[in-house]
Formats: sequence, structure tokens, C-alpha cells
Amino acid sequence: MDSRSIPYGRQCIGDEDVAAVVEALRSEWLTTGPRVEEFERRRGNVDELIYAEIADRREQPDLEEREDVLSMLLLARDEDGQPMTDLELRDELVTLLVAGHETTATGLAWAFELLMRNPRVLAKAREGDDKYIDAVVKETLRIRPVISGVGRVVRGDEPFELDGHLIPPGTEINPNIAAIHRRADRYPAADEFRPERFLGEDAPDTYSWIPFGGGTRRCLGASFATFEMRTVIKRVLERAELRPVGDRPEPGVRKGITFVPKHGARAVLEARR
Repeated sequence: MDSRSIPYGRQCIGDEDVAAVVEALRSEWLTTGPRVEEFERRRGNVDELIYAEIADRREQPDLEEREDVLSMLLLARDEDGQPMTDLELRDELVTLLVAGHETTATGLAWAFELLMRNPRVLAKAREGDDKYIDAVVKETLRIRPVISGVGRVVRGDEPFELDGHLIPPGTEINPNIAAIHRRADRYPAADEFRPERFLGEDAPDTYSWIPFGGGTRRCLGASFATFEMRTVIKRVLERAELRPVGDRPEPGVRKGITFVPKHGARAVLEARR
């Protein structure tokens, strides 16, 4: 996919529109002024294209046979049998578009950094086995989760019981993803990069591997993100030889809410013969 634009149907949302949305979301003063006006204009451009795509997809005769995300969202129904509104559909699609851009790119940077530092794993991944590359993706997100924590609020009128403790309604619970991914009882030699952890019968489950959160509020883009990572890793390894720049592993730093390689995944790249 051309990184300069993201296709939506027959039209494109350019980087300038997405960048404006992201920049505005990061600002601490979303009130008035030229930056906010520019954000509103850019958001209007994005919304116009998304709502047109929603309307067009809803009229497609083969909607129920489609398996893409937008079609599945259009077919979804709540417990009362009601479909999602256009605004709800728009919000879900923007989440996929904006929230998945930086995080997936960061996950890929960590994947290549870890592969270059682990020749055994790199050689195995070069064989192109889809299951092994999927395990590489999962192990990358285990040992270098892009988001280190996730917040959940106790809803309803009753307290939530957690390991014998009663947590009152309205309390926010913040499971530490990074700590869960390094539990010695679940991940022996947790500091080692071992994709094989995810290939055996005792592979980590959705309660001990949670880079996308879990439960009913699990990240909507989880499947797309892992698919994208698998595809990029496989294609790059098919076509290029990679060597790390320097002998020391790249340290991680906090960038907003994400955990990224401090200097990026720097590599010496040569065409593969």
C-alpha cells in the first residue's frame, strides 16, 4: 500500500488529513483558533468520504457475503437487534485508520529490531512459514508491547470482585500489559525472544497475552494489525538482507502513550540474492 494515501473505496484520504486529525488530538488546547479550525476542516473532509463509503456499502447486494471490516460492522446488531448508527460506524473506522497507524508501525519497528538481534529466529522466519511468522508477531508484541497498560472502569451498580477484593463501581482498573507479558510462571525466560512459545499446545491464551487489551473492549483493529505485520515482515525478508546498526540492542522510550525504539529500527539493508 502506498504510504502517501489510504484508500477508502474509490477515493483516498491523504496523509495531510490524517496528520491534521492526529495533531489536533494531541493538542492540549482544543478550544478555538486557527489550528482547531483547520482540524475541523480536515475532519469534515475525512467524514464526507467515510459517510459516502458507508452509504455505498450498505446498498451493495452482496453485503451479507462480504468479510471485510466495514461490511461486518454494518451487519452487526446489539442485544436489542439494532444496527450501529452512521456516527458509530464512522467512529469505529476512524479508530482503525488513526489509532492503528502509529502503533502498527511501531510494532513492525520492534519486530525487525528483534529479528536482527536474533539470527536463529531470523533464519527460521526467512523460510516463510506463515505460522512461524505469526508467532514472531505475537512474541514481538509480548516482549515489546507498544502500549504498556490498559484502563477499564467498573460499570453498573454492583462492585466487581477480583481475586477476593471488591472494587466499587466507578473505579478504574489498569492492568499492566508489560508486567503480565513477563510473568515467570507463564513465560519462562521472559527476556528471551522465543516465537516458539506460540506454536505449542500450551501457547499463551487471551488472558496472558493482551497487547490489544481483552474482553468485549479488545482493540477492534487487532486482527488487521497482526495481518499487516505478518505481511510486511514476510515480504521484507523475502526481498532483503538486514543487519543491525551497532552492537547494542535499541533501547525503548516512551512517546506519548506508546513505547518505541529510541532511534528507530536502524538497519543496513541489501537486496537479497
